[in-house]
Amino acid sequence: LSKAFIEMTTSTSIVESLHENAIVVIVAVTVIIISVLYLVLQQKSPPKTESHADVSTGLRREESSSSSNALNVADKVLNPAVFKKFTVLKITKVSHNTKLIRFEIPHGKTLGLQIGRHITLRAEIDGNNVMRAYTPTSRPDQQGYFDLLIKTYEFGKMSSYIHTLKVGGSVEVRGPVGRFKYEKNSYKRIGLVAGGTGLTPCLQVIRCILESPEYCVGEKTCFTLLFQNRCEEDILLRDELDALQKAFPDRLQIFYYLSNPQTAEFASTLRPFERKGYINEEVAKLLAPDVCPLVCICGPSGFNDCVKKLLVAVGHEEEKSIYVW
Repeated sequence: LSKAFIEMTTSTSIVESLHENAIVVIVAVTVIIISVLYLVLQQKSPPKTESHADVSTGLRREESSSSSNALNVADKVLNPAVFKKFTVLKITKVSHNTKLIRFEIPHGKTLGLQIGRHITLRAEIDGNNVMRAYTPTSRPDQQGYFDLLIKTYEFGKMSSYIHTLKVGGSVEVRGPVGRFKYEKNSYKRIGLVAGGTGLTPCLQVIRCILESPEYCVGEKTCFTLLFQNRCEEDILLRDELDALQKAFPDRLQIFYYLSNPQTAEFASTLRPFERKGYINEEVAKLLAPDVCPLVCICGPSGFNDCVKKLLVAVGHEEEKSIYVW
């Protein structure tokens, strides 16, 4: 009996020992799994997706309206679905807060941007992907480079970042972006209203239609541009605009408006295309539907809203004859 009791006790001890060992193993394995998962999660997180990127409202609207089909673009410089790096070739100071930055296009190709369309720039700023739309001021058929006119703003993330770039630096670009469509001789005259750097898409359209071989042959469309700024030094690319007006006097009218001119010479009798004050309803009559069946606007959102109201007041229809970049 004693022997049986001893054997039973021993068996019980072995079972208890095995049970305890099993628990230890399970706990150890669990700890290892948790540790591995913790280390994986602690690794550097992947870059933020575009759904979490800092994207302007206007760019979201433009990209949502653009074709994102990336087929048949392997041999093209731009891809609407893929960002590519472009290197800074040259930087020219235009004013105290504006630079003209030239980017290289590899192999002497053209950017391949359609008239009135933009490109999207992307940069990682303070750990976030920031994306903004810009319109090159160079012609779409320019070979080897494209130019961007960038004005920096106090709280402008992308513009401030681009102003820090040096020659040899780069940004990521994709495109084309936008909804603008144009067919040759679609309109007798197109009205353009620009505020500040909102000049860039207006200038691109003017240069493309007046100078580009694709459009200039047989093209008869004329332009009236109203350009609003605060003071003289804010008028961007004035020399280039005046040169275009001189080269195409019968097809291009440019009126400069300043809310706070600094010189007495501005808007003198010898300068009939310069005006003091703001674009108002009387001015908007220059762009009435019977004169300009299409008017395109680009500027700060508040500026765009005010101009739209003025155009509606002189007979334009917002969805039919007014286009806002």
